[in-house]
Amino acid sequence: MAAVDQLLAAAPDPRAAGDRLEQLREDGEARRILDALAPESLRAVINLISISRFLFHFICRQPAAMAIIGSGTPILPPAHRVIDPDLLLETKYRELLRIAAVDLEARQPYEQVLQDLSDLAVRTVGSALDLAGIGGALGKPRDALCIFALGKLGAAELNFSSDLDLIYVSANGTDGEIEVFQKQLMDGLLRFSRLLEERSEKGFLYRVDLNLRPWGRSGPLFMALDDTEHYYEASSDAWERIAWLRARPVAGAMVLGDELLQRLQPFLYRRSLSSEDLDRFVSIKNDMASARRRRGQWNVKVGEGGIRDVEFFVQILQLVNAARHPRLKSTSTLRSLSGLAECGLVPADDARDMRAAYLFLRRLENRLQMIDEQQTHELPEDPAHRLLLARSLGLPGHSDDEFLEMFETELLVNRSVAQNAFERILPPPGSRE
Repeated sequence: MAAVDQLLAAAPDPRAAGDRLEQLREDGEARRILDALAPESLRAVINLISISRFLFHFICRQPAAMAIIGSGTPILPPAHRVIDPDLLLETKYRELLRIAAVDLEARQPYEQVLQDLSDLAVRTVGSALDLAGIGGALGKPRDALCIFALGKLGAAELNFSSDLDLIYVSANGTDGEIEVFQKQLMDGLLRFSRLLEERSEKGFLYRVDLNLRPWGRSGPLFMALDDTEHYYEASSDAWERIAWLRARPVAGAMVLGDELLQRLQPFLYRRSLSSEDLDRFVSIKNDMASARRRRGQWNVKVGEGGIRDVEFFVQILQLVNAARHPRLKSTSTLRSLSGLAECGLVPADDARDMRAAYLFLRRLENRLQMIDEQQTHELPEDPAHRLLLARSLGLPGHSDDEFLEMFETELLVNRSVAQNAFERILPPPGSRE
């Protein structure tokens, strides 16, 4: 008991850890599993249930899942194979349980945590696509449609509770079969969306955001390959170019996806930028700055010195330089940042500091979302909540005051790095007049 008391005292939230451990031990199966755990695995369980309510409730439903905590081996849905929807949901939460424990224990480079979260989503999307039975009129289901991931999933840097930013691109079809094909594809995509987004007392798979598709919310659910290419050829929307920097095919007809990406190279990576292009990027930056000034509580994603600052810095430099430096044609923020340093476009020390700031902010974002599987980015102002975050990040300290002081220091340092990147990437308003 003394050893357990020490583990509880060291948990991110000792009181919650104690209450939840006691509740688990009321279940006979859970108690037997807990008693058989090695000390390091028991520590991982205690740390995890002290911060994550949604994973604690999953353990209450599935006590046997505690056996995977401490495992470094992903438990992913089978690739390209139809499985039962309930099993798909259970597999998702078992894998989130494993990843969260690895995250809290800091047992892997943080890039691997983001990669594992992304791999889970990609496999789940592929399985849901199979379950939806998309295809029919054009032959094999996987020849009919390609699903593109943008945003964090496109970058393979997903959060614990991200929306999946998806775009659907279909094969072209022929005049004789196009109406039948479109009807089948529409019905299949509606089944696919229900599979991913349907909620129950056991949870849900993923929220899907389709707002990045051509014409946004007013646009069609999917477009054919040729039509998609023509749309972007005519687009002058700078946000669309920025969004497609992180686009990659993740499910369905991957050959079709690769073909579209090849066709869109001139749209993404131009040899030179016009004054109109630069004006559009400056306008985006000004809009971002104005929006954050209207916010109250600091937002780890879009607030001053937040995640978006580093991403915007990297993306603008990609758009300007990738045509001459193919090394920069990566969907990954982190790999692109390394490429900027390797190409001599960003000093190595600056790239190192931005990388550290980005990873710190991403860890903080995931801690916020790890609590209740909510897509939240607001940093709580309550000292008790900030203390929970500080302890969960593994920052050094011997008292609550020391933990909080270290957290505020780390936050200030990393926010300053991110904000400096944002402020220097484009000229301020009026500087070119």
